Amino acid sequence: MSIGRSPRKGLIVALLLGATLSIFLSLLVEVASGASGGVLDVIVAPLTEEFFKGLSILIVVLFVWKTVPNRRWAAAVGASAGLGFAIGETIVQAILNGGTLAIATRIIAEPFMHPLWSAFAGMGFFVLLAKKQTDKTVLSGLGILFVFMGLIAHMTWNAIAAALAPSIGVGAVVVDLFSVLLLFGIVLRDLLGGHFNFLNFLEPLPEPSTHPQINPFPPPPPPM
Repeated sequence: MSIGRSPRKGLIVALLLGATLSIFLSLLVEVASGASGGVLDVIVAPLTEEFFKGLSILIVVLFVWKTVPNRRWAAAVGASAGLGFAIGETIVQAILNGGTLAIATRIIAEPFMHPLWSAFAGMGFFVLLAKKQTDKTVLSGLGILFVFMGLIAHMTWNAIAAALAPSIGVGAVVVDLFSVLLLFGIVLRDLLGGHFNFLNFLEPLPEPSTHPQINPFPPPPPPM
């Protein structure tokens, strides 16, 4: 099955895997770790959640699509896995905790934060898996950087929430939205071409690659 025949099926699979496989494995590891408090919120949870969301992304890329045509499809599959995870996490928290305010806060914040973080991971895997003829060391470093950007954003969000929630409550989410979300959202926008036009978001973009599924940059015009 190629992405050309079923381009959106991968997004649906990523959503479902994020809401099931990623959630289940993350909870399993977090409980098994025995961590709690700030260590759980700022270190263990981001590491495990981003790892298992990444697993869902890789399953789609390697077994459903088999290739990714451009960086926007890569970001989209990451965001889809993140959205599925956000939905699953909200449901789990509603079952375990049941706090109306906490659930309302998650409903407001999670559709933004998990998709954003995982979009970086999707782009990172795109760079790491693409067959390129340029410096592989540099490209590998760039791919790893993108993956870690999502992880750093997750850790920063949780750290701000953990530090400010005891004093300002829901206001901590507002601070996160206007700092972490805004900053990393702008970075992602620039990495994806400088704008978010959702009407043609998944149209092909020029990519610096000789991969047959990825359009190379056009050659420079001849000298006058």
